[in-house]
This record gives sequence, structure tokens and C-alpha cells, in this order.
Amino acid sequence: MVLSFILAPFAFALALSSAEAIIIDHTCTGLSKIPDHWLDQAKADLHIAYQHTSHGSQLITGMNALRSFPSFGSKYSWDDNSGSTPGALNLDDYGIPGDAPDLSQGDYIDGNGVTPWVTATRNLLNNPSNSHVNVIMWSWCSINGHDIQRYLDNMEILIAEYPGVDFVFMTGHAEGQGEGGFIHTANEQIRQHCQDKGRILFDFADIENYDPDGNYYYDQPMWDDLDYNPGHANNWGQEWCAGNVGSELEQLTTGNGVAGYGGCQGCAHSNSPQEANINCVLKGRALWWMMSRLAGWNQESNGVNPGDINGDGKADLADAVLALRILVGLERLTDIHREADVNGDGEIGLEEVFFVFQKAAGLRQ
Repeated sequence: MVLSFILAPFAFALALSSAEAIIIDHTCTGLSKIPDHWLDQAKADLHIAYQHTSHGSQLITGMNALRSFPSFGSKYSWDDNSGSTPGALNLDDYGIPGDAPDLSQGDYIDGNGVTPWVTATRNLLNNPSNSHVNVIMWSWCSINGHDIQRYLDNMEILIAEYPGVDFVFMTGHAEGQGEGGFIHTANEQIRQHCQDKGRILFDFADIENYDPDGNYYYDQPMWDDLDYNPGHANNWGQEWCAGNVGSELEQLTTGNGVAGYGGCQGCAHSNSPQEANINCVLKGRALWWMMSRLAGWNQESNGVNPGDINGDGKADLADAVLALRILVGLERLTDIHREADVNGDGEIGLEEVFFVFQKAAGLRQ
């Protein structure tokens, strides 16, 4: 009776809850912060189809650099299409064939009353042989001048039609406009939509707008090769690498001092000077961060999964029941339980119970 009384308001609250936005930006590039468990979980659970043209390939070039870096071994292994490589993330590059190769070239309404990239995505997901695909990504070539509301509306069409698939929104790269230009306004519109709707955003623009120390360049203005200031006078990738020789990120970018590794090469539109390839490295690192989040990692948890009351590596209905038992005094609170505290007060209370019910119901990442 007591348990039913406590559960009732939470069941009602869950029905009204919405998913929390996952925003992947320049603060999401620190590989050492991602627990290995969640990297492994991403490899086990996620099957990604990604469609893009040249700018969108920056993510893949960065992923390749991480895969090739000697000291990482197979930690950041990924497999294009087949999914046959043990312990590798399954990401089908150029995986959504159709009339539009990217969002920019697909900014029109086709004979189905939607954008051609929506039609291509439907064709992919409606094919029974692709039933395993659970993440869809499309990127822009140039976002400049395109119909952003059309983009947002058509993404929402897909989200409504395929509730079991994660759809990743993206912003567009820098083109020297600076703040106040169309691109900045368009990117802000996408960011606000994702925050308001609780969507997943890979903030392509934000990642290139900041160097790894958090210095901001888009207002100076800057371009997609990390040049900034009028006349392309400076390059923040070159400057940052020169000031951080020997760091892991500098070595990932240049290959300096790493036997058998030549650095990140061929970053589309950001390949000269060599140090500008840091653009791709950061985006590759951010992609792993995003995949770990989609697999269930909460980045605020310092390696512990909030809501995992019983310590089995996941937050599910068993944890919800345990949290309730602790709350009503039927179970003794231990230090192991406290590690899964959500609000930092060292206790398992109403907030933890509500949180873990959301996790168990799939309403929170």
C-alpha cells in the first residue's frame, strides 16, 4: 500500500516528462573523461548511418586519427558498414543513399512532400535489413542561406515516425561571417530548438569556434580552416599546437614524436597548415563523446552512472525499486548506494527515485 502510494505521483510525472537535450559542443572533446565502460557500451549497442559531403567528413577523419594513434590500441576502433570487426563501433559512412548527398543539397521539398533526405532516411529505415540502425546523422555542406525552419520541421517528422531511432541535429561550419551573420543566426536557431525539444545536437560550429583552452574566435571572424582575423591573418590550430608541443592532442594532430604515426591528415577544408587538422581531431573526439552519451553515459557522473543504485552498471527498474526501499526505510543506505547520488547531497531521496524511474522508462539518457 505504501509503495503504491509513493509510485502513483511518479507514474504521473513520467507521463509528462520529456527527454533531456544532449548537446555536443567544444566542452565535449576530453577523451579521458569518458569511462571505458561507456565506450564499450556504444560499440555494443549503436549502429549509425551517416550521410555527408566534404565538410561532414571531418568527423570521420578525426575518428580515423584516433583509431590509428598507437597508444590507444583498439579503444577507438570503428567499422564502416559491416559491423564485423569485434569490439568496434558500427558506423556506416556515406550510409544513406538517395537524391540528396547532404542537408545543403537537400533543402527542397520532393514529390513526397518532405525533403529528399527525409525520403532517403525513410527508405533506409523501412528496409528490414536495416532494422539494426538506431542512430541517423546528416551534416551540412554550407548552411548559409538555407531554410532552417524547413530543416527543423523535417527532422521532427522523422523523430515522430521512428521513435526507436536517435536523430542527430547539426550546425553549420564557419565561413568568415562572424556573429550577426546568417550562419550564426541559423546555428543559434538550431541550438535553441534542440534545447527546447530535448534533442541531440552535434554542434559542429561550436567545436571549431573554440580552441582547447576555451578561447573563442568566431567573433574575430573565423573560417572553416581555423583561420581568424581579417585577411585570414592567424590560425588558432597552428597557434595552439605551437604552444602545446608534446601534449596528446598536439601529437594526435601532428604526429610529432610518435613512432609509426604521421598525424591527422587530409582534414577537408582544414588541412593547411598541418596543425589545422586539429579541427578534425576535436570533432572525432566529440563524436565518441556523443556516442557514449547515446549509450547511456551521464557526463556529470564522474564515471559513475547516476541512478545505478545497485552498482550493476545500468540504471533500470531494479534500481528504482531499491531506491524506493531505501527511501521508505526497508533497505539500509550504504556507501555503494551513495555513489549513485544524483543531486550531490549524499543521500538517496525523492530526486533519485524520480531520476531512476525516468531512466528506466527511457525518458532520460
